[in-house]
Amino acid sequence: MAVIATTTNGDVRGAVTENALVFRGIRYGAPTGGANRFLPPQPVEKWAGVIDALSPGPSAPQLPKPENTDPFFAWYTSIQPISEDCLFLNVFTPALNGKRPMMVWLHGGGWRDFSGTAPGFDGSRLAGTQDVVVVTLNHRLNAFGFLALDGGHERFADSGNAGISDILAALQWVQDNAEAFGGDPGNVTIFGESGGASKVAALMSTARAKDLFHKAIVQSSAGVRLAHQEETIAASRSLADEIGRVRLDPIEMQALPMGLVLNAAQRATGIYRGIVDGRTFLEDPFVTSAPDAALGIPLLIGCTTTEFTYYMRSDAKNFHLELPDVRRRLTRFFNVDVQAVDRLIEAYRDSQPDASPSGLLVAIATDQIFKRSTYGIAERQAAASRAPVYAYLFEWETPIEDGRMRSPHTCEVPFIFGTTESSAGCVGTGSDLSGLSNTMMSVWASFARSGNPNISTVPRWEPFDRDGRKMMVLNLESRLERDPGVTTRSALNDLPAFSNHNPIFALSSDPVR
Repeated sequence: MAVIATTTNGDVRGAVTENALVFRGIRYGAPTGGANRFLPPQPVEKWAGVIDALSPGPSAPQLPKPENTDPFFAWYTSIQPISEDCLFLNVFTPALNGKRPMMVWLHGGGWRDFSGTAPGFDGSRLAGTQDVVVVTLNHRLNAFGFLALDGGHERFADSGNAGISDILAALQWVQDNAEAFGGDPGNVTIFGESGGASKVAALMSTARAKDLFHKAIVQSSAGVRLAHQEETIAASRSLADEIGRVRLDPIEMQALPMGLVLNAAQRATGIYRGIVDGRTFLEDPFVTSAPDAALGIPLLIGCTTTEFTYYMRSDAKNFHLELPDVRRRLTRFFNVDVQAVDRLIEAYRDSQPDASPSGLLVAIATDQIFKRSTYGIAERQAAASRAPVYAYLFEWETPIEDGRMRSPHTCEVPFIFGTTESSAGCVGTGSDLSGLSNTMMSVWASFARSGNPNISTVPRWEPFDRDGRKMMVLNLESRLERDPGVTTRSALNDLPAFSNHNPIFALSSDPVR
């Protein structure tokens, strides 16, 4: 059975499913290849008649990865065939009439990989059970979305944040079309996990996003440090070397085959992420204080308890390390002497006396890479904002692989979308999944509806502030606590917040001796 919605560009035909009306692959921007490559997204030409919105659009250009097909990851990482014609979004709604909260999902994968069409991001159940409208989207990634081009061409001045410009165009589409899908353009929440969380936090800091969204949810952010001039220059030079040029000419770059650029970018040493360019971003968001643009935005923010097990899974030996192995990895990661690392290990061992060496590594890495950043954002937003901040810790542990993964990075996402069945490779199966998923969906939807995550099935949730540091520990039985582990985490305060450009590699594999 089909249903037709009228957008600002023309009519689209969606599908009626068990949980919601579903429209997939709606174009919000013109193709980004050829003469449009590296430029801001171009408008969509209006069409006559009705076009099908029954299949997801292509994923942004990226190279395939092993995790695209591994069941543990694939619910999150699988992609569609790639194309530079990738500016598409998907809408999940209970009905075309009404005025519901809009929830716009920004996918993870850093600023380089993946898409909004993975099975774990199907918004049907979240929309249908919570009476909200869910939007997921694709945008340009890696060098196509975040390569700063020089050469004095004003047209390319925003090339380094082209992917951000895409997201802003999608949010403008939501403003223009929310009512056509039973949504409220005056009540838009952006939410994302991992790299998606970093994009959410970055959008909170730019004046270009003013009035395009009203609330934000940041899940497991590994930091919102953007690229700076010296890094963008280095990325451009490295890519130029790989394609055999002294420098990158924007016009020539537009004519190169997509595959050539992709493969050269893979070999190059450049870092692709949002760029401090003096136009879209003026500084790194939330590093020392909350940005002015964020001060009126209610925020829901948190982590899982053991994020880092996600990155250890590639080698079973990571779960059976000896203390000298952990010491070597931490010394390389922090680039400090052994004595400083030993003091850090002792601080964590004092608070977790029964932890194995691998368990200590998980705790330290999770705190440094994720909790230090995520709850740092919470602190700075709570200190400055006139809007509330609510913090959480997702404590539930997956039973897969004999429980060794505990509460890994990404594992809360299927509970929020109600997609635990398609995500069984990560969260397993069991009768407890549906109850926790109902709680998580209700919390997220309540926050999207009112800026307050309180629901009847969890204890009274108080806002987070620097002194009380109250956060909800989300599990089968949730509880409100003062930030678990904050005292131990303070042992990291004298160490650099950004340890190196590849922290996951430095900790998830043994250094060459």
